[in-house]
Amino acid sequence: MRLFKFTLTLISIFFYSFILLALEETKISIKGNTYVDNEIILSLIKDIKDLSNEELVNTISKKLYETGNFQNVEVEFTNKDIIIILTEHPRINKVNFKKNKRFNKEDLQIIYDQIITTNFFNPNLIDLYINELNSLYKSFGYNQIKIDYNKTFLKDSNFINIDFIINEGKISKINQVYFIGNNNFSKSELFDVIKMKPKRDILFFLRKNYKEFQADNDILRIKKLYLNNGFRNINVNIKKEYISKKNRFNLYFFIEEGIKYEFNNIDLSNNLLNISDDQKEYIKFILKDYRNSQIKNNIYNKSHTLNIKSQISDYLFNQGSKFFKISILEQINDDKIDIRYDINPIEPKYVNIINIFGNTRTLDKVVRRELRFAEGDPLNPELITSATKDLQRLNIFKNIEIKENFFNDEKSNIDIYLEEKPTGDFSVGASFGSFEGAVFVASLKENNIGGTGRSVSFNINTSDTNTLYSFDVKEPHFTNIKMNLIYGLKYRNNDYSKTASYNLNSFNSNIGVQYELIDNLLHNLSLEYELNDYEITDSSAVSSSILSSEGTNSVIKINNLLQYNKLNSFLRPTDGYLIRLNSILSPITNSSDGFIKNIITGKKYIKLNKNIVSIQSRLGNITSLQNDTVVENNKFSLGGRWLRGFDNYGAGPRNSRTSYVGGNNLFVTKIDFSRPLYSNTDNPIDVYFFTDFGTVYGNKNKPTFSDSAIRSSFGYGIKFYSLIGPIGFSWAFPISDETYDIKRMFLFSVGNLN
Repeated sequence: MRLFKFTLTLISIFFYSFILLALEETKISIKGNTYVDNEIILSLIKDIKDLSNEELVNTISKKLYETGNFQNVEVEFTNKDIIIILTEHPRINKVNFKKNKRFNKEDLQIIYDQIITTNFFNPNLIDLYINELNSLYKSFGYNQIKIDYNKTFLKDSNFINIDFIINEGKISKINQVYFIGNNNFSKSELFDVIKMKPKRDILFFLRKNYKEFQADNDILRIKKLYLNNGFRNINVNIKKEYISKKNRFNLYFFIEEGIKYEFNNIDLSNNLLNISDDQKEYIKFILKDYRNSQIKNNIYNKSHTLNIKSQISDYLFNQGSKFFKISILEQINDDKIDIRYDINPIEPKYVNIINIFGNTRTLDKVVRRELRFAEGDPLNPELITSATKDLQRLNIFKNIEIKENFFNDEKSNIDIYLEEKPTGDFSVGASFGSFEGAVFVASLKENNIGGTGRSVSFNINTSDTNTLYSFDVKEPHFTNIKMNLIYGLKYRNNDYSKTASYNLNSFNSNIGVQYELIDNLLHNLSLEYELNDYEITDSSAVSSSILSSEGTNSVIKINNLLQYNKLNSFLRPTDGYLIRLNSILSPITNSSDGFIKNIITGKKYIKLNKNIVSIQSRLGNITSLQNDTVVENNKFSLGGRWLRGFDNYGAGPRNSRTSYVGGNNLFVTKIDFSRPLYSNTDNPIDVYFFTDFGTVYGNKNKPTFSDSAIRSSFGYGIKFYSLIGPIGFSWAFPISDETYDIKRMFLFSVGNLN
């Protein structure tokens, strides 16, 4: 038996050695290749051995077809020779695009270059490219898109030009939108949050364009509405029905609401990290304070539980604890959820290496300074979560992913994957209002200049009576703490010739720091040096303090700003509040007697079903450090947007119609009641009713007209949040006024409504 196996092995070795020798002695001839070298072809088939003739033909053909360079491959055998006969694909000389309107040639060429990386014509790659274009066009609503191509051979050559003919068709429209399963939110309320609505704004006779990505994002918008209102198990699906004859879509949103949950108990578990009783009590205070200040009507929202977890984590880090894990445990009882925070020790682990990928422009140090850890530091899951949030706040990355990778039992590598986004912005705009007239605005801004995270902005704002040029720089983390260094230059020209008989040109330079004391609480402290040039236009009417200041004066200011902002929107707030305290100290100089100026501003928005009630107040006081007269441009004025029904500088102390004085003290409040007139749109229309009242008073030298009585007004208006910006109309009627006040009943404004 052993002899038989040995003999069989010898025969096998002899047979395969003969085959290999035969292949090595085979002569390969290549014909028909003009642009592809023989060496390249031979390198593709050099490893093909131990195959029958039929298998050899198939394998060689497959290898060469896969290159995409050949439209035909034939393999023949003559004795020991192999003859490969090739027909090359034509080479592409030029690519043209015809009838394209939605995307320009450059955009289409970029996609072409990404997919087709060879200059040989390959019909498979061309088809792949056309499919990609089809998907792109359909994502923007062009569902009638048809793309063909033609080949044109150049004379006496194997080169071709390719013409892509793009028949875009008309963009698809929304036909109808249906909601199935919505029991807790009305159709109207759901329309408020989605983008894909059948009708377009106030032009109700026009249908809205269909966009694939917006329809998919509407699922997330509906989910967010439910999640923010206690529906933790919400599920939303969409069905899209294309009506080819009308080129329209019906959208069906299938909603599984589930149960609406409320918070019950929010507490610590008994299984806690080894922390003191005082620390436990403080964590309980965090839970209680957050619940009282942030959670409305006990409505469950997972984001609340995560925010509390973050606050506990920050507290423990500040107390010196490093190796812990916070788990959020939920216990459901009917429609109530008990939340328990379980804080447990974890095995000590340290950071080995931090790797950063994808920051082709942004410097590594910009990323590292946002991290609360470095190589060799203790590592904690909460630190990674915090790092993600801090990097998102930079607003220079599109996507951020941080992974912890095992290195050994005591260390981990941290890999940070980033995708950068454009950070430059140039905008030009215009607005028009009854007070300022026509206003031109231009802004150039870069948030990540030189990859340093530094932001630079240049702004122009000019109107008939005011001009402002500003240049501002913000340096994040100019120290090792999260504090921004801010500095800049401003030039301002104010024409007060019609209201106070003088013009003011000022040049301002400033430097300061800006940082968040806590979430939503901003602190800004700056030092300013200002040169003011007063130009008198009517010496007989101008006030004595301005007349005595004629010419150039220098002023030093220390500006302290504290702002707590909980408004849910800057443009159209419907909920939340804002409190701002601005204190300015101007010390005594050769050109100035010095003053202290304090301004307190408060805004509160309350949502009552669809109605919005807003209360806005401002208190102000300015005091001379030498008990002298305060220059008019530093005093307070009343009228305009803060007292509708009166012109800018229309209410309060004055010497004449062209000599407004103002006062050292200000109190003003305005109350608005708004209701959406047309809310099922991206551009809502609100109707509102208002009443304003206020007074400005207090002067060392008594002006000619100086009644400190309260002025008040009432009125109504319309706000339209259009594509070009907010547009407002209002009619105001003074209730209490003085004969020397200057009224303005009708107000029209574009771009500034609050």
